[in-house]
Amino acid sequence: MFFRHHSDKVILPIILVIALFGSSYRGKYHLKAQMPAAFLDEDLPSNKASFEEKIAEAYWKSAQMDIQWRYPYSSPLPPDPPPIFQINAPDLGPAASNPATRLLYWQHLQRVWYSPEIWEKHYGWDFSWISDPLASGGTWLKNATDKLFGAH
Repeated sequence: MFFRHHSDKVILPIILVIALFGSSYRGKYHLKAQMPAAFLDEDLPSNKASFEEKIAEAYWKSAQMDIQWRYPYSSPLPPDPPPIFQINAPDLGPAASNPATRLLYWQHLQRVWYSPEIWEKHYGWDFSWISDPLASGGTWLKNATDKLFGAH
């Protein structure tokens, strides 16, 4: 049986606020600022290496600025590069942004995407779960059971 006390009007809101803030402070994964060596093509002649490295860094920046927000940590990347994965670097020339080069670096991104070494976890406030609490709760429950039972 539940007995009502005068202190319930104070304690229950405090518990709710603590639960709200406790569930809103969470870790999020972000791509590391430094481009991984595996993202760059290893079979480059030394005279083209610095130019290709600049192109690779530009595509890595595109992945950091646009791709990681649309396809977060552990979510699959589509087979074809989305329109937002592109560079606009006139100093690199038209070869840097042609479709073949774009596809090549998209494949490089797919190759390293699931590697834990390219990700870092940052903790902060995230109230995005409030917009769809059922979906967020389901995602949380799935992640919790995956951690508990070791599913990857």
